[in-house]
Amino acid sequence: MITTKYVRDRLDAIRASLEKRKSNYPLDELLKLDEEWRGLKTKLQELQTRRNKASLAISEAKKKGEKIEDKIAELGKLKDELTSIEASLPSYEDRINALLWNMPNVIDDSVKYGKDETENVEIRKWGTPKPAVAGHNELLEKKGLVDIERASKVAGARFYYLKGDFVLLAKSLERFALDTMANKGYTLVQPPYLMKREFYRGVTGLGDFEEMLYMAGKPSGVKKGISEDEESEELFLIATAEHPLAAMHANEVFSAKELPLRYVGVSPCFRREAGTHGKDTKGIFRVHQFDKVEQFIFCREEDSWKIYEEVIANEEEIFQKLGVPYHVMEMCTGDIGIVAAKKTDLEGWFPSQQKYREITSASNCTDWQSVRLDIKYDDRGERKYVHMLNGTAVSIERALTAIVENYANHDGTISVPDALVPYMGKSRIGQ
Repeated sequence: MITTKYVRDRLDAIRASLEKRKSNYPLDELLKLDEEWRGLKTKLQELQTRRNKASLAISEAKKKGEKIEDKIAELGKLKDELTSIEASLPSYEDRINALLWNMPNVIDDSVKYGKDETENVEIRKWGTPKPAVAGHNELLEKKGLVDIERASKVAGARFYYLKGDFVLLAKSLERFALDTMANKGYTLVQPPYLMKREFYRGVTGLGDFEEMLYMAGKPSGVKKGISEDEESEELFLIATAEHPLAAMHANEVFSAKELPLRYVGVSPCFRREAGTHGKDTKGIFRVHQFDKVEQFIFCREEDSWKIYEEVIANEEEIFQKLGVPYHVMEMCTGDIGIVAAKKTDLEGWFPSQQKYREITSASNCTDWQSVRLDIKYDDRGERKYVHMLNGTAVSIERALTAIVENYANHDGTISVPDALVPYMGKSRIGQ
């Protein structure tokens, strides 16, 4: 896990990054608590040594028949002081650990300062934006390809039923993305859909993010055939395949020749939080449950920025093949979060809104996750932390909304992108 020594060794870079972020992270509080804690630990060791010597002196005095009352009184004071220090340590450790687990990553020097998403930087565009059409929700509901109303009845707001050919289109898109990544040498992985808290806090700062997660809960009472350990385990439904992929190699050491290790995960994703209140309430753009194909790479430090560009290029290739116009945006400090050192979004064109909206995201998390999960590699006898990167290949439901609007026909039907026709077996849906 991340330690105060790790922070002290990188203090200048951490402080500079926090200043650039204009973060209110209490670094000085952490350093002060750490100094006090280390002082108390030193005092504790000194007192333990004095206690042991005092106990030995009492034993020797007894053998010689000497008076020991004063020595016993002195030992009592030492024990009281020891007890007081030992009792104070857990409160220091709890606060220090809470601060360490939620310390933001050191951002890359190229990241621009900005207050929020309005100050992100466009770096390139692809494709020609299409003219206005009806929103994807209207187009799909008219053709009976989604049912939001009944899903809301059954599961609540921001859930949905996909129906008919739209289900096949979703599965075609997923298979297209998996085939594309497999052909690039990525290993396909279907991860567990549940994760233990100890690993979840390693892959992301639980803090406020925990409010986004669905907890599987701790059942009461031991059921037949279930051990007490299993029964009491605290598990979360995953918010993205990135998280179990990151944790997969926790507490392991690679050889340098094994890296880079490229995975592509496929899974459902579950999130309570759905963005700004009242935003994107219609359709399937922003929902609590969706499917995603996710790139994830473990690599050596010297390779991570080259691979970061690879991840972004993979995203662009997929959406170029799908024929969805987009632009690429670099996130500013106010929209990067605490996990990534640098983050880039690909925003697809939505004709109904006449603007670009996020459809993929790529992050270089450098060693932020590997330090917390203890994932290293052996570089000629030296143990180093791996760098870990992630990037959306396709977020299925969100990508489908862009496809629907960009491929809508005047008669209400939806053309299938050429790249998906071999998977669908047809070139149009909603007929």
